[in-house]
Amino acid sequence: MDELDITPRYKLGDFVRCVHIYYNYYYYYTYHSDEPSEGDFYHGIILDIDYACWDGYEEDYEIIYVIYCTDGVKRFFSEDEVDKLS
Repeated sequence: MDELDITPRYKLGDFVRCVHIYYNYYYYYTYHSDEPSEGDFYHGIILDIDYACWDGYEEDYEIIYVIYCTDGVKRFFSEDEVDKLS
């Protein structure tokens, strides 16, 4: 892979608050509020930063953060699902 021209907003070791953003096509049979409740959030530290390409076009790479959450589980979040706390 060639050098990517995108820069992560956050860095390794940052303490962050994360929430998975589900769009309407995931909720065909269930009700989903547009605003997440406090119980929907995860808190953790960024362990790794990776890149994903969903549609095969090299210009459409997205930043993916590997977060070690406070409940002891590693989870993956896209950049728009993460907010820095400290």
